[in-house]
Amino acid sequence: MYPLAVTFSGQVPPGKGFCPVSPRRGSGTAMSGIGEQPKTVLYLLGGSALDRLAYRHLLHNELQRDTVVDSGFTPTGVWTAMRMRPDVVLVDSDHPTPEVLDAVQMIVRLQPEARVVVISAAVEPHQLESWGRCPLHGYVVKDGGIEELRAALVAVVAGRQYFSAGTRGALDRGAARVSGTLLLSRREAELLPLLARGMTLRDAARQMSVSYKTADSYRTSLLRKLGVHDRVELARFAIRERIIDP
Repeated sequence: MYPLAVTFSGQVPPGKGFCPVSPRRGSGTAMSGIGEQPKTVLYLLGGSALDRLAYRHLLHNELQRDTVVDSGFTPTGVWTAMRMRPDVVLVDSDHPTPEVLDAVQMIVRLQPEARVVVISAAVEPHQLESWGRCPLHGYVVKDGGIEELRAALVAVVAGRQYFSAGTRGALDRGAARVSGTLLLSRREAELLPLLARGMTLRDAARQMSVSYKTADSYRTSLLRKLGVHDRVELARFAIRERIIDP
């Protein structure tokens, strides 16, 4: 899917999956008059032209949303589309590849107040944890159908969050692991790739010019901060976060 920008307005129906958050200042959800709401610009980010066309028809015919702008996952495409200052970003991707995650993170850097919602078939914990690397306001599993997408759109426009059942826990774990990486000490961060590449703790301690006991303390601390339990999980984390090559 390529990004599509859509204008729409609507009321928020009660429903499951809604998590109240404070609406951002200047949001299009603020009432400009009695019975009137300003338009909201929605930006749909995806991979193929065929998917873009399909979503354009779906948004117009099923959700009554009119397309305003579109672009692709490339940095140039995202940069151009972000000139529209979207309020809500829909990301259609079944796989949280580096290209997709980089595009989403670029959007967040360019416009931190934009609300990001992922539409994906990915439901495996490790996939959801990868998505958790990005600040998300919603995650819609494609099996939920058009009504769940409708509910998610209305929720985030109103300044709320929407996550399909069973996704929030893994997304939060992924976010916590990213935060954990930022909290690592310099020596823990130095030890992480050594262990992830399969080096023994004793050899890693020798390379770092510290005692085995000190290295073991670093290892215990970094595993705790990252929320992983053994070397296998640590290696998977390091590959997923592109700390080491696969």
